[in-house]
Amino acid sequence: MCFFGANQLLPKIDALAAETSGVKEAEDIECIHRMRVASRRLRAAMPLFSSCFPSKKYDTWLSEVREITRVLGVARDTDVQIAFLKKFRKRTVAIGKSGAGRAQDPGTPLVVGIDYLLSDLKRQRIALQKDVIASVEQIEKRQELPAMRVVAQSLVDGPTTGRKRPSLTGIPPVAADHIGRQLAVVLSFSPWVRHPDAIAEHHAMRIATKKLRYTMEVYAQLYRLGLRKSIGRVTQLQEILGSLHDCDVWIDQVTRVLLKERTRFRPVNESNRPSSTELSGLKLFLANRDAERTTLYRKFVRYWDVLCRSGTWDDLRQVLVTRVKNQYLPKDADIDASRLAVLQRAMVYPEGLLHARHVTGVALALFDRLMPLHQMSERSRFLLECAGMLHDIGWKSGKKGHGELSGVLILADESIPFGVAERSIISLVARTHRGKKGPSDHVLFSVLSLEDQQRTRELSALLRIADGLDFRHLGVVESVMCSIQPGRVECVITPYENVTPEKERAMIKADRFEEVFGLPFFIV
Repeated sequence: MCFFGANQLLPKIDALAAETSGVKEAEDIECIHRMRVASRRLRAAMPLFSSCFPSKKYDTWLSEVREITRVLGVARDTDVQIAFLKKFRKRTVAIGKSGAGRAQDPGTPLVVGIDYLLSDLKRQRIALQKDVIASVEQIEKRQELPAMRVVAQSLVDGPTTGRKRPSLTGIPPVAADHIGRQLAVVLSFSPWVRHPDAIAEHHAMRIATKKLRYTMEVYAQLYRLGLRKSIGRVTQLQEILGSLHDCDVWIDQVTRVLLKERTRFRPVNESNRPSSTELSGLKLFLANRDAERTTLYRKFVRYWDVLCRSGTWDDLRQVLVTRVKNQYLPKDADIDASRLAVLQRAMVYPEGLLHARHVTGVALALFDRLMPLHQMSERSRFLLECAGMLHDIGWKSGKKGHGELSGVLILADESIPFGVAERSIISLVARTHRGKKGPSDHVLFSVLSLEDQQRTRELSALLRIADGLDFRHLGVVESVMCSIQPGRVECVITPYENVTPEKERAMIKADRFEEVFGLPFFIV
């Protein structure tokens, strides 16, 4: 993970550092644009590999990049507004001269209003340049970017001797999780798509779309065709939302000026406030931006509908599972080799090995006895075995949150020979053996096929009960015999000693079984 992440971060660090001189000189506005984009890409990628860096250093570096993005963002937004107004003014005057529309010579209100905004923005940009230069000089003085680059390069180079190149087979499942999470954030704004006045939500959706695009770009090399189709569609959505946001900014900005001037007394000789002609021009410009926003909003809704009808999001999820390049897939391994790899991985928490073995045995007994009910395959049985052996490896960092950590470790591990789908199933089953969250509460669940989603639910339900039957980690359950009765499932426990606490806990944890299979579960 860290080898891959460092290779992703290094060019982004270099791209950011390469623009510092041009930004300070301010002769080409594209320098600040490129540096801002580089800072955003770096900022989006860093959290994906945060565990690869010392926590204090990481926090300092991320804060540094955020500050760069903030300072450059204000200046770049002003540059964009100035460029837009110049183009808008030129087009407005050209239309008038060509006779294609109402004459708009430089003395008409609309052009005068544009000139007022241009003059004000240019003054602001001159003042902002001082902040930009000061910020860039601080960055160079603190030398945090070179320090981050040194650490990232060391992750790529590794030890000079005896180093084995990592297999990278743990990257695709993590990529599916990270991309799935960003996609879920974008889709969470779906209810606001058809609300034209949901300005804040549309802006937040634009930011989420941008993060989704950057995240896909980080992992694009893992997939055949490099996610080009999905990235292209998301980029177009981002651009539409960006244009919509630009209109919202203009509308807010001009409206504030007009409201401020509406009730204020204007002395004859005061020159730093808009004249009556300029105010008339601002009103015309406001009406223009409002009309443009209406057009762009309709375009946004139409394009969103196209994305949804064409199954864009389902296609992306499918690609994350089925289109991984062969070089990032684990080599085929037989059951015995896979079982050995899982056992070796379980040894990261040797204190829990007896508990893991016992829970796995109980879970497999439940699986076998309830075969007529779930009708899952032998391969599903093996995935349950793997989840049982690995469900507590997160204990190596302590009890709190160990289920979630187990799932994360399983997902990213390079030693266990499973592809994205099967590794995701094992991870979800392991991380939901305790707590209230079920598999469907995790974003990773959404990338699985419907068939895999169903068997994940079923395997999770079985492991959850099995874990309850070893509640005290004492191995007091000798055997489990289950029978499927009309309208219920009954299991008889053969104990080594008192198993009342285990029975009570298993009955509590049978809630998911009853939800998935639709049958009450009883232990007698």
